[in-house]
Amino acid sequence: MPAVEEERPKPSRRTLILLVAPIIVLITMGFIASAFTPTLATQYPLLMIALDARNRFLVLAREVDIVPFVIVALIRRSLSDPLFYLLGRFYGKGALRWLEKKGGGGELVVLTEKLFQRAGYPMVFFFPGAIVCALAGQTGMSPIGFLATNLAGTLTAIIAVRRFSSTIASPVEGLLAFFSRNLVVTTAISIGLVVLSLVLNRAQGKLDVDLDELEGPKSSDVEEGIEADGDAGVRADRLHREHDTGHE
Repeated sequence: MPAVEEERPKPSRRTLILLVAPIIVLITMGFIASAFTPTLATQYPLLMIALDARNRFLVLAREVDIVPFVIVALIRRSLSDPLFYLLGRFYGKGALRWLEKKGGGGELVVLTEKLFQRAGYPMVFFFPGAIVCALAGQTGMSPIGFLATNLAGTLTAIIAVRRFSSTIASPVEGLLAFFSRNLVVTTAISIGLVVLSLVLNRAQGKLDVDLDELEGPKSSDVEEGIEADGDAGVRADRLHREHDTGHE
């Protein structure tokens, strides 16, 4: 029989806004990095990974000195993970369903949940995405354990990508040279693709914040009374209604 998630007290709307607003800012920074990739990669690579430290941007920024590269990439990659952890801790399954709707994934999300039940810490180490971090919070993983595992995994991934970029130096340099020769055109195309992506995501409702949906339904005083323990009359009335419903 599947375990039923305990009812957890929801924080205030202000707390929710303080969690979601930075996530929106970080996502916006990522869109900016994607839109101006040709210009940033060729002229401001450190700024590029400060805006978004995904693997493709780290590969393009391979010429940045190793110390600022690692520090900036580690900070940028780690900024959103504690926020998703707190969403999962405060809002439980509601946060997971909200993230699934915004990011898509479907069956992949279901598989991630199953794998996390068996190997939570390895998942945080190797795959610290939004869903995994929210699962860490939702399942009650220790905050210290989460942060330590998350930072260790993120640092390992950054160093691995840096090493990998050295093995494909020639094609990366060729791409950067192409960007430099066609900077205006490639930047315009990049901006156009990001705008198109935003339009499509908007049409699918992925850009809607939907804070009410994240918080989940709020029980009324009557509903809370029905759920109260120890009230035999209420329980009998509920059973009577369920019996009538079953015969409709």
